[in-house]
Amino acid sequence: MTTMVVLFGCTAPADGSEPVASPGSRVSGLRTRAVHVERSGHLHGIEVVLEPWAAFSLLGRSMDKLTNTVIPAEELLCDRLGGLAAKLGAAASWTERFGLLDVELSRWRSMRSCSHQVQTAWYLLVRTSGTIPIAELVSATGWSQRQLERRFREQIGLPPKAAARVLRFERALQLLVADRPAAEVAAACGYYDQAHLSREFTALAGRSISQFRQERASADDNATGTGATILSKTGSHGGD
Repeated sequence: MTTMVVLFGCTAPADGSEPVASPGSRVSGLRTRAVHVERSGHLHGIEVVLEPWAAFSLLGRSMDKLTNTVIPAEELLCDRLGGLAAKLGAAASWTERFGLLDVELSRWRSMRSCSHQVQTAWYLLVRTSGTIPIAELVSATGWSQRQLERRFREQIGLPPKAAARVLRFERALQLLVADRPAAEVAAACGYYDQAHLSREFTALAGRSISQFRQERASADDNATGTGATILSKTGSHGGD
């Protein structure tokens, strides 16, 4: 998914794959590799999680420019973001902040809209967790494979095959988090075998399945709060 983090009242920056000079709001596109995120101190903000095609319509920028990177939101949204952050910081409650966010985002829609064919292909990928053959996507859109790839890069951020790989990984990750056996996960997600799943997991997560489970168990033991992850839906998440 494409994420936009709007920060207000920060005392420490959020560190992504590249160091940042000062606290600020960020926009990040689809990723094909892991990124380590740390924070210290108090952080106040809202994370908006968007379908890639919705981000294309909202930002009016080719989504491949956001792939595997984090960009200061001010570079994309100019004066609009500063005004929004100030309003969010002054709001009396999270309910009021979410209401403000809905109103502002509805005003930001650019003149560029995602094509119906791209939306159709994206939803087919999401619905099948990336297991649908690319030939079926081509057939569903009525385009050539080259045209579909070009439009997908522009409006989603990745070509269909790479997007399918990420979606399949996300489904596998959900099942592994639910403590399903790796062999069962491999079969359910369309991997050739457990070894194929292991290679893909290491390539995309930057660690083996066993390392991931060990780190997750350690994090659960040391956790003092709660969190949420949204993988395939448009939404927002706020917290202190």
